[in-house]
Amino acid sequence: MDKSEIADILEEIALLLELKGENPFKANAYTKAARLLNNYEGNLAQLVGENRLGELPGIGEALCQKITELVKTGRLEYYETLRASLPEGLLTLLDIPALGPKKIKALHEKLGITNLAELEAACQAHRIRELPGFGAKSEEKILAGIAQARDYSTLFHYAEVWAEAEELREALRAHEAVIQLSVAGSLRRGKEVIKDIDLVASSREPEEVMEYFISLEGVKQVTNHGVTKSSVLLKSGVSVDLRVVSDKEFPYALHHFTGSKEHNVAMRQRAIAQGKKIKRMGAF
Repeated sequence: MDKSEIADILEEIALLLELKGENPFKANAYTKAARLLNNYEGNLAQLVGENRLGELPGIGEALCQKITELVKTGRLEYYETLRASLPEGLLTLLDIPALGPKKIKALHEKLGITNLAELEAACQAHRIRELPGFGAKSEEKILAGIAQARDYSTLFHYAEVWAEAEELREALRAHEAVIQLSVAGSLRRGKEVIKDIDLVASSREPEEVMEYFISLEGVKQVTNHGVTKSSVLLKSGVSVDLRVVSDKEFPYALHHFTGSKEHNVAMRQRAIAQGKKIKRMGAF
């Protein structure tokens, strides 16, 4: 376990302690230790191996023991016990911009809220505004925060999604019925944050390709299955759309499903200005 992973665990311990209402100085000690490890440029494993971890400022005996346990075993019993002492859903509430550990603690103790669904229901029933320190505006902000958290929960970084897209491409290209295959959508455009993976393929036997696609090892759930388009949810949580067209239609489909909405509108306007029409499967 590297120092960044250890720092993440220390930061989470600090949050868990705040959720439990522990002494704020204790929680702050873990936050400072996490910040120290993130800024430490030396070899943490070597420091632990030489029993010199205590030389770092702010690392007392208790923290020294816990960091040493993480470095040597990759786990920390104290952290696991602490996390198990609270409903798992409470940590997800920290993703709501309008909520901090103190407010989450109050919601849990006063209303028994343990997860996002219960929080949303309490807001919609106007139960939150009755608590000290909250109000009608608090409910509005929390509901807006829930909507925002849900939007961002379906977004992924380019690098991790591209790796999965490459695996899918290799798997699909192995099928003899696939003629051409390419990544489309925002991933092909190089967007930093990706919502899903779009793939476009050409084939004379689209049904066979689709059956093969939905049966791939990484598929967790089939959300749509048709002859020209199928959608699946991968085990990683990423959604994938595959469209299969004829080889003649392939370049036009790839262009259409790669371009943003604004780009495709602009292209249609240019075509109209030239007395032409443009569709996703070709121009005429």
